[in-house]
Amino acid sequence: MLCKVKPLERPHSLLIDEQTWQAINDPATANDIALTLFSLKTAIDSGADGARAASAALLASIEAAYLHTDAHRAALKLYLLSLTGQLKPADEPLQLISAAIKRGTAQIELSRQSRARKRRRHLPRD
Repeated sequence: MLCKVKPLERPHSLLIDEQTWQAINDPATANDIALTLFSLKTAIDSGADGARAASAALLASIEAAYLHTDAHRAALKLYLLSLTGQLKPADEPLQLISAAIKRGTAQIELSRQSRARKRRRHLPRD
């Protein structure tokens, strides 16, 4: 599954779409989510320290969500296979993951540099 960050397209974009609400289909869970979102909004609205705290809370929640993903299930299967000692060195989990992280980090840096160059080209000249 290819995952991409979904940018907020407009100021009132929904973070949770109707299809997801239908899958949840539980009023108590919906209320808990609303309370959590309100706490994040309150923290962000409180200023820079609150925004940093909200960002940290979001990252911790993303890390917790990972435990419920297909990516986690696949990584666990690969790890269990690794414990058998039958994988080729290049197929060991740490080798595979480290290589992917290196490629992804390099791609992010290239994108960052490209955006910076475009911004510099569009700056007014004195």
